[in-house]
Amino acid sequence: MIRAGWLRPGALALACGLALLLAGCGSNRIDPPPDESDLAEQPIVQPDSIASWAQRARDGWASGDTMRADAAGALAREAFQAAWAQAADALDSAHEATTSERLPTVDKSGSPGPNEVTANLARVGLAGDVVVSEGEPTVWQVIVSDPVGSAGSSTEFWAWPDPRTTGGAPIVQSLPPRAPARTRYGPDAVGELRTWKAGAGAGLASAWARPRGRGGLEVALAARKKGDTASWSVTSNTTLPIEADTVAFEPAAGGGAPTLVVTGAGEKDPMFDDCPTCPHLDRVQRYVLRGDSWSLSEEHITPTPYSAFVSFLHALRQGTPESALPYATGPEVIDQAKAVGLDVRRAPLRAAPGTTALDATQRYRAGGTNAVEITLEPAGDHWVVGDIRATQIIIE
Repeated sequence: MIRAGWLRPGALALACGLALLLAGCGSNRIDPPPDESDLAEQPIVQPDSIASWAQRARDGWASGDTMRADAAGALAREAFQAAWAQAADALDSAHEATTSERLPTVDKSGSPGPNEVTANLARVGLAGDVVVSEGEPTVWQVIVSDPVGSAGSSTEFWAWPDPRTTGGAPIVQSLPPRAPARTRYGPDAVGELRTWKAGAGAGLASAWARPRGRGGLEVALAARKKGDTASWSVTSNTTLPIEADTVAFEPAAGGGAPTLVVTGAGEKDPMFDDCPTCPHLDRVQRYVLRGDSWSLSEEHITPTPYSAFVSFLHALRQGTPESALPYATGPEVIDQAKAVGLDVRRAPLRAAPGTTALDATQRYRAGGTNAVEITLEPAGDHWVVGDIRATQIIIE
């Protein structure tokens, strides 16, 4: 042991100075401990949480890197599953609170709705857009995106309740390569999902289009062999060359592929220009699956002056002059049509600006300032062509 009294005065001063320096007592400043309120202001995001998955998904999409964008889609799907599970837990808690006083057990088989799930996504900065299938089993077609990101900042997939859990996270499946993607047809896409049970498995029909778009209506069928945990496989995909305003499926009487019901202009007519402001037919078409193809089984066209003129012109050019008589007031109208050259195939007729399908007098350009004016008359529940004459159109 070394006693302090044995140290010389100089050595004792040096030792004291060194001890004070190491202890921080050589300064008049005293550092306070960290403020706990400052620490509390810093958000702590767990590495595997809905907030973390959402943030990393947005960062991946914003990076512009293809590999990171693919990973971002997977992270967004993780966030969706967590949002679903949160909504399911809230649903169970609400159900338990209202039934615990009068029921000995609580049913936790219910699944949350799209509004609850998308609200949870919105809280972490993601947008959700959901279409729920008609029929059973239930399938959601989901788009999760960054609401302030680029057009490619999104992922699209199918989701459905997991039967192995009671209100837990759902099963998700990225859209198969041949499944119609809603994002392909814009935010106003029209379409529907329809599901049905097929023995131990299930079937799914999906159809989507851009409203009045010229790209046609994409229709696909998918199958799931057995069990609600199995993935879907697309068995057929085709694009019908029609314009659609609404799309729906009607279940088949004995199961199997449903009937496809489409309202809209239908297939492009080569005799008429189908510009956005031009008159269009209002059709209701029903398609059924025959073999591997969708076939038109029924069509109803709303009677309008325009639809009467379309029928008249098709009959005049594709048949004999007499075949056009049911769409005219008399034989003299056939002669008038020939006089202005309507019986001869030419470029598609383009309606003059302002002409609508409901106008009793319609005007069509015939090259330069030349035009044809058609007057139609009501005849019971339909219209007929009453007069055809040449005219001029001058657009200033």
